[in-house]
Amino acid sequence: MATEHRQQLQYGFILHSRPYRDTSSLLDIFTRDGGRVSLVARGVRGSRSRNNARLEAFVPLLFSWVGRGELRTMTAVESGGAACSLPGSRIISGFYMNELILRLLHRDDPHPELFACYESALRGLLDETVPQEAVLRRYERELLDELGYGLQLAEDVHSGEPLQADTQYCYHPEQGPIAQVGSQQREYPVISGQTLLAIRANDYREPGVLREAKILMRFLLSQHLDNRPLKSRELYWQSRDL
Repeated sequence: MATEHRQQLQYGFILHSRPYRDTSSLLDIFTRDGGRVSLVARGVRGSRSRNNARLEAFVPLLFSWVGRGELRTMTAVESGGAACSLPGSRIISGFYMNELILRLLHRDDPHPELFACYESALRGLLDETVPQEAVLRRYERELLDELGYGLQLAEDVHSGEPLQADTQYCYHPEQGPIAQVGSQQREYPVISGQTLLAIRANDYREPGVLREAKILMRFLLSQHLDNRPLKSRELYWQSRDL
C-alpha cells in the first residue's frame, strides 16, 4: 500500500491550474520543501467557496494536503505573502519558468536551491530595470545544474586548457566546450569563450553574450524536452522571443 502523504502549511507557488468537475481545480504546485506536487482543490471555484487565498500563479501560498497517490487532496491553503504582479510580457516569462519545472522535474523531488532561484527570478522579473533575458538565462542555468546537467564552463574538455575569451567553442551537450576547428562539429552550437566565461560569472551585460547564451540554453534544454515545443514559448512568439 502506498504511503500516505500528509503535509501542513508547505510554502510554495502554483505552476498550473485547470478546472476539475463543476467546482474544483487540479493544481500543479512547486514547494520549497516538497518539490513538485499535484493536488485536487475541491470546491474552490464555487460561489460558496470559503477559500479566500488567491489560487493564481506567482502568489506565495501555504498549502496543506493529504493523499496516497500522485494526486493528493488539498485540505487548506493560506496566503504566504504578497503576490508577484509581473508586468506586461514578463508574465509570459514567468509561465515559461513554470513550464520548465512542470516538464523537467519529477514529482516529490525537493529542490530547495532551485526554489530559491525561482523566487529570485520572480523578483528579477518584477524589476523592469533588469533585462528579463538575463533573469531567464540565470534561471535556466540553475535548473540544468539541479537536474544534474550542469554546464562545463571552466576548460576545453578535449585539451584541458582553460577557456579563452577570444576562442570559439563547439558546445557538445554531453561533454562540454571543444575548441572549434574549421567547420567540424557544426551540428552543435558554436559559442565564444567570452560568452561561456560570462555565463560562468552570471554576467549578462553584453548584448552579444545574451544572444549567444540564449542559443546555447535553448539548445541544451531541447535535449531534455525531447524537442517538444513549449506552450509558453509559442505564446511569447506573439509578442517577443524568449
